[in-house]
Amino acid sequence: MKKINKARIVSVGSILTAIAVIFQSAPVFLPVIGLAFSPFSTLPIALAAFLNRSLGISVYVATAFILTFIYIQEAIILIFTTGLLGITIGTFLYRKGLFVSILFSSLLLSLGMVFLTYFVGIAVFGNLTSTGPIPFTFFIFFSFSLIYASIWNICLRKFIDYLMKIKAFGNAVSF
Repeated sequence: MKKINKARIVSVGSILTAIAVIFQSAPVFLPVIGLAFSPFSTLPIALAAFLNRSLGISVYVATAFILTFIYIQEAIILIFTTGLLGITIGTFLYRKGLFVSILFSSLLLSLGMVFLTYFVGIAVFGNLTSTGPIPFTFFIFFSFSLIYASIWNICLRKFIDYLMKIKAFGNAVSF
């Protein structure tokens, strides 16, 4: 495999960061419609982590940093849910397999949602989970996360396979 040009890594990372910021901040600028775009901030972070772990972490941190200037609540949501999911899926999907990726991403997403609900005070599912017992809440979160992470893993795997088929990544793929 060829050595990847550092300028190319920085360029790809900055483009993926900008896309992630746009998706995650969509609810701030488009209050109702933006909620549909916000979950897609997982995609650029997962692609960056797929290409290179350190690139994925850089995109994750840079996106969170930029979001703190736009709206701090969206930065916190990115850190504990969508961004964490992207890092996990991008890192594990092709390196460890689909099952391991689904399991770890579900577990981390569940823990992130529990942290948001009980420690930060952002009710992920509204009053449904913020007032219930923690084991029940974790069961709800893990069930949701298992389905959500499975969909993301399967769709991302097909998307990356398509990008590799059309040679969109070139020689930038490093497992």
